[in-house]
Amino acid sequence: MNNLKLVFFALLLLIFIGLIQFKKELFVLFEEGQGNFTTQINSDTFPKKLTDVTGISYQLQKPPQRILSSTLATDHILAELIDPQRLVAVTSYVDYPSLSNIVGVYDKRIPRLQGEIESMLALQPDLVFVASYSTPETVRYLLRSGIAIVRLSEFKSFNDIFNNIRVVASVTDTQQRAEQVIKAVKQRISHIQEQVKDKPKARVLYYDMNGYSVGGNSLMDEAIMLSGGINVAQGVLADGEQKISEELAISLQPDVIVMNQWVFNEAQGENSPAQLLSAKKAWQNVPAIKNGRVYAVPGTWLRSVSQHRIKGVEAIAKLLHPQINLSQENKHVQ
Repeated sequence: MNNLKLVFFALLLLIFIGLIQFKKELFVLFEEGQGNFTTQINSDTFPKKLTDVTGISYQLQKPPQRILSSTLATDHILAELIDPQRLVAVTSYVDYPSLSNIVGVYDKRIPRLQGEIESMLALQPDLVFVASYSTPETVRYLLRSGIAIVRLSEFKSFNDIFNNIRVVASVTDTQQRAEQVIKAVKQRISHIQEQVKDKPKARVLYYDMNGYSVGGNSLMDEAIMLSGGINVAQGVLADGEQKISEELAISLQPDVIVMNQWVFNEAQGENSPAQLLSAKKAWQNVPAIKNGRVYAVPGTWLRSVSQHRIKGVEAIAKLLHPQINLSQENKHVQ
């Protein structure tokens, strides 16, 4: 009898440990930057089964007509793909000139949201777009609601952008238009590469006044490379965006420094980040400072994780190689 009790107790203990581990793993699924969480789509035609990384699945019988975009990335992608009448809401960020490449594109009658779950549910969407950086609590509520969600999670390269566009297109039944958007971006990338392939490669530092730069395996690293430059922080910093000390940034002795210009407010007499950095005494012996090659580029181009990221590549390429001709000239580069 005692042996049976021990066996029974051991089984209960194993089950308890298993439940704790499952709960821990499920919680991790909602944390940003923990892997590829992109929703899996099992068919090229409707009906389509959408499977979230949590294992929860949804059946889309036909293309959704009440779409809610809760990320700025999908706001930008959807603007190129669908009739806006299919949208029940976008994010409030689409109207911020310092964040959005599509200010004025969406009709003011389309509701703007900031991730409020109550407002989302009240709109009765048949599809919601979220991302790996969406508020975990919001995603949990959406998963429990039974509303179909599509989650995007990879934003490290242009290939990730293209894949995200295709995912959005697949569930909105706009594949043909998506391929046109992707083809146009690829043509602009190819045009840049052709223009810079025989040019000297400048050593470039991306630097934010808050003390951040980027290592390898990132969109900024790829943008610098496509523009005909070398990211001096690659191999020095870990992959992705990382904190960098002022001393380390200076020691890298970049030929060119690229910075974010978040708001176009020169008319008000405010200095750009490039001017502020160039005036700092500690930086005066850095080649980029000495040669006047510190540039501020619109943050909406440098930080976009949509098709608009190509504008940042073109801007950097033109700054590194002023003599080249681009397929689309960019303004607001300082």
